[in-house]
Amino acid sequence: MCEFSVYLVADGAEKRLVAKNIVAARRKDGIVMLMDAFGSITPVDGASIEEANTFTQEMLLQKA
Repeated sequence: MCEFSVYLVADGAEKRLVAKNIVAARRKDGIVMLMDAFGSITPVDGASIEEANTFTQEMLLQKA
């Protein structure tokens, strides 16, 4: 199974790790909901998915 490390980029700052072992991501009502392999949810408010790369197993979120 492919699991992502998810990073947040805001205002040109360096990327910051927000979650690991993420298997699903969904945007709902302006919130990106990240679900890990155990079913735990990490909400990231005001962000959108900028890139998902299975080679590096990284997902980048951009803060609006």
